[in-house]
Amino acid sequence: EAIAKWDITQANDPATSHVAPTNSAGIHRVPNLGIVYFIKKGEAVDQIVIAIEGLGMWGTIYGFMALAPDANTIRGLTYYDQRETPGLGGEIANPTWQALWRGRKAFDDHWNVGIQVIKGQAGPPETDPMKVDGLSGSTITSKAVTQLVRFWLGEHGYGKFLTRFREGAKA
Repeated sequence: EAIAKWDITQANDPATSHVAPTNSAGIHRVPNLGIVYFIKKGEAVDQIVIAIEGLGMWGTIYGFMALAPDANTIRGLTYYDQRETPGLGGEIANPTWQALWRGRKAFDDHWNVGIQVIKGQAGPPETDPMKVDGLSGSTITSKAVTQLVRFWLGEHGYGKFLTRFREGAKA
């Protein structure tokens, strides 16, 4: 089921956003209030969906990441707008590559963001939980995806919210 496109205008409006700290994801402003979608089964949260974005090779990459209720296990990753090179970095939109994220862990045992796209092949999520296969011929896009995902999962993105959720804040 498609999710509506995130309204990025809040991040660009100085009245509803603030300057982002220096970062490698190419993010200049961060909205004061982020959008989080809760997918529920009955009263319980089944998935947490956050908007992610960052600078790729040829422009901004926009997408969503879904996390399990543990706020760590990745349920899915999708991009709805990107300008990466078709057949190379553009493979971030390929469902086969996106499926490699399922079951991976966003954070290490100390709750530091650890997920990354590596050069080459990663092992299965059970034995290599914080690594995702790199895209052949697209080093810049692979690094960009790592950087933007880490930014939004970190303290300047949704990190504080995810910590509060893990500690029992109600959805």
